[in-house]
Amino acid sequence: MENKLTQMIFSKVGVPQYRNFLNLTSLRHKLISSNVANVSTPGYESQGIDFQKEIQRANGNTSHLVGYTTDAGHLPLGQHPQKSPRVHSTNVEVGEMNSVDIDQEVTRMAENELMFTVAARLLQKKFDGLRKAITSR
Repeated sequence: MENKLTQMIFSKVGVPQYRNFLNLTSLRHKLISSNVANVSTPGYESQGIDFQKEIQRANGNTSHLVGYTTDAGHLPLGQHPQKSPRVHSTNVEVGEMNSVDIDQEVTRMAENELMFTVAARLLQKKFDGLRKAITSR
């Protein structure tokens, strides 16, 4: 259970933004893995997310309208940060077995893994800094 002080400290060092970034790279990795696993499935439509757009939305950096919720049971409207990322599919072209380009998927997977690793290490440094500040070591 988080209290206001904990939320304030974590927000000040950017933990929620790192959490959003790591969650999106994790989702992207799952989608890419699914695309690679279905590379020989006839009619399969590759899936993906608009990563830049989703990270801006998750961090509240969007110029679009956002619905205001007053209760946890309310549905998020518009470009709300708590709304699930929008997954899109690529249509299968006529004459192709499916819409998976294995070269692009492997490149995206390597790029995504690198982004996840860097973000995780930066978050680890943030926690190390907090630990040093708390313990004075």
